Amino acid sequence: MYQYIWDEETGGPLLITEQSKFSKEPRPVYYKELDILGFDQYWDYPKDDRAPLMWAETNNYIYRGRTVARTKGGSYYTKPEIIILEDPEPNGQPLRFVDIEGMVAKNAAIMETLEQETIQNVYNTYLKYKDVVDVFYVAFSGGKDSIVAFDIVQRALPHNDFLVLFGNTRMESPDTYNLVEEIKDLCGSLGIRFYQAESKLLPKDTWKEFGPPSTSNRWCCSVHKTSPQINILRDITGKRDFTGMAFTGVRAEESLARSNYDPVNDGRKHSGQMSFHTILDWTSAELYIYIYTKKLLLNEGYKRGNMRVGCLVCPNSTGKHEYIKRCAYTEQVDFFLKKIAETSGKVSYSEEDMREFIDAGFWRTRKSGRELNLGYDKFEIISKSKPPMIDVFLTDFKWQHWGKTIGDITQVSDNQYAIQFKDKLYNVRLDFKENKTTFVLENCENSKADIKFQSLMRSVIIKSLYCIGCGECEAECKHNCIDM
Repeated sequence: MYQYIWDEETGGPLLITEQSKFSKEPRPVYYKELDILGFDQYWDYPKDDRAPLMWAETNNYIYRGRTVARTKGGSYYTKPEIIILEDPEPNGQPLRFVDIEGMVAKNAAIMETLEQETIQNVYNTYLKYKDVVDVFYVAFSGGKDSIVAFDIVQRALPHNDFLVLFGNTRMESPDTYNLVEEIKDLCGSLGIRFYQAESKLLPKDTWKEFGPPSTSNRWCCSVHKTSPQINILRDITGKRDFTGMAFTGVRAEESLARSNYDPVNDGRKHSGQMSFHTILDWTSAELYIYIYTKKLLLNEGYKRGNMRVGCLVCPNSTGKHEYIKRCAYTEQVDFFLKKIAETSGKVSYSEEDMREFIDAGFWRTRKSGRELNLGYDKFEIISKSKPPMIDVFLTDFKWQHWGKTIGDITQVSDNQYAIQFKDKLYNVRLDFKENKTTFVLENCENSKADIKFQSLMRSVIIKSLYCIGCGECEAECKHNCIDM
């Protein structure tokens, strides 16, 4: 929200009253990050994380208001290059800690205004929607944004009128899980309900079934985060068709798309799931000043140099932060990198070729399953056949459960079914062969309704063949029609 300048005296950001249209998203730099990247070859500094030693804006390292170094490149297997611009301290003297108390004091007036405005906005939103919302909750991720959002909400609202919900993807870092346990204990001491939502499927299985997530196919979010959260909120409220409002840590500065967000999301993305972006206009400078002011918990992942914490291997993560994560959590990161290699369609690649493939980020650009080695076509549309036919390369699967989504189904004989769709009763015959079942849509011709029926039957067959019970469809259905 506010612009900042660097304060040489404290070594931290100093907020000024001018509004910010763009922030470089500064973050504190601790000794652990400097060690991982290899700055100990150039500088002397205390190996103590009581306070940060400097700040970073993207790849630039800023000490007492001066850009003293930058990094270039970096990925999972490639260490970033360090470029030293000037000595932080004269004559190789040790780096000094950022003066946290001084920084907090100098920013106190502006931060007080920002805090009170934000608390008031949360409370006003709560009053506006409390008669239509079944459950208010803080969507907690373990990152700095959700830590601040949680603290703001617990200061603004009665503690028995909201809960905290952690979406456990099982792909987070050990540091995140340690922090979540601390937040869980804190909630207990404050009388705030704390819940953890997780898919009944494990990542080791979903990565094998779906392949690694990509930038155009982020199935991981819906399967391991959104759907489990919706389903647990249904259990909490006792309502299938509940209305929930999440207090999030989403911020406009994080991406171009988020810069266009309104503070209140009306639930169009997920029916009945509203959200209020608690700190939408805050910058990371304000977040960290708030965390230091209130002495809030801070995920250790930030002290290791991660700009963001979250899933250990993410298609949206790039650059030196991949290297940092692999150095900090080698065993856990390598588990997912191995899954990328095991599922890749690049079966002729040597181990070194695959490392280069992963390092270059090509795995994250896949568009479909054809770039994987883990599947095969389970059905085929018989092109231009009359009547329409679909070959399924299985002889036993439960298509009828999904078929009910088209209309009422009547089994006429062992291999004959009638499905009511709109004003027509469609005859579907199943021809069984040794390794194949052929669906024959006997009286399906070329009318608009017939073409739609063909399309729906194709969808039913796809759902029946490929469904692994991940729960996403169950979560999205508000009418209790789907139960996994």
